[in-house]
Amino acid sequence: MIGTDENRAVLHVEVIFWSGKRKTPPSLASEKYSPHLVATGTTEYLGVCFLDGTECAFDEPAFGNAQPLYPDTVDYGPLENNVEFLIYEGANAIGKGRVLGRTVPYKVKQRRK
Repeated sequence: MIGTDENRAVLHVEVIFWSGKRKTPPSLASEKYSPHLVATGTTEYLGVCFLDGTECAFDEPAFGNAQPLYPDTVDYGPLENNVEFLIYEGANAIGKGRVLGRTVPYKVKQRRK
């Protein structure tokens, strides 16, 4: 799965950030928020970058789209549809979420000259 289009799939997720774990909720739409997700039943940190999303409030569901940061070296296979995960910043779990779906990148065909 490493290096494949499936491993580069954008993840559509529902997330909840817990109060008391951060000073302010993150901005999913900034394209700068890059936490780690750890799928339930695993211990591997999977780095992602949020591309967009709804506004976050503590202890309330928000929705966003996250892109794998290391698709050529890390297997993102554990983040399948309906898998639950914890959201980590460093060693601290700051929230939880669930994968709602995946969008495999569209391949652009090369045009003949």
